[in-house]
Amino acid sequence: MAQWSEQDAKELLANSPWVKLVGPQRLHNLSPDQRRDSGNMEAGVGKGVGVAGIGLLGARRQAEALAALANRPAPDPVLVRWESDPVRAAELRVHETATASTVNDAYYVVVVYGIPLPRRWNLAAELKSVGYLKRSGKKDLKPSRVQIERRDDGLATVVYLFRRSVEITRKDQRVEFVAQLDRLFLAQLFLVEEMSLGGKLEL
Repeated sequence: MAQWSEQDAKELLANSPWVKLVGPQRLHNLSPDQRRDSGNMEAGVGKGVGVAGIGLLGARRQAEALAALANRPAPDPVLVRWESDPVRAAELRVHETATASTVNDAYYVVVVYGIPLPRRWNLAAELKSVGYLKRSGKKDLKPSRVQIERRDDGLATVVYLFRRSVEITRKDQRVEFVAQLDRLFLAQLFLVEEMSLGGKLEL
């Protein structure tokens, strides 16, 4: 890693066993009753449906509003990085500033870059409850913490921290990162055997 060029680092940070470009899926908006049933007791009108979408302007206008909402363009792809030592070394090579969490050896750290999120004070707690690492035949590994770093362009970097007390090994073979970020859903599969350097597993 000490011998990597800046171009080597850029290539690793663009696409590698630890770095993937993921296209989120847009989830349909829930009704206020559905969102309250899922635990959001302050739920109001679904985001983006407007007055027509809740039926106040008649059934035809409601159907048109909901159809327009369903036909919105797909969300932009986002970058998902498993913040291993190789990724951190590449970030340093290209002079990226890492968060304090990404250099904490007590956690596996997965970071989602450039995701649009609403500005709610309790959002980190919500994201923590609907994100996990999935391993075949084993209990899902839930994040201990989630941090949100807001950007000036309205997008956010979301940091998921999973305790290393639950060890991931080559026997796991495949680990899937799954997250819901407001009304966006994303899942990315990581192949454990490929996440190694010089024969050492780098997670």
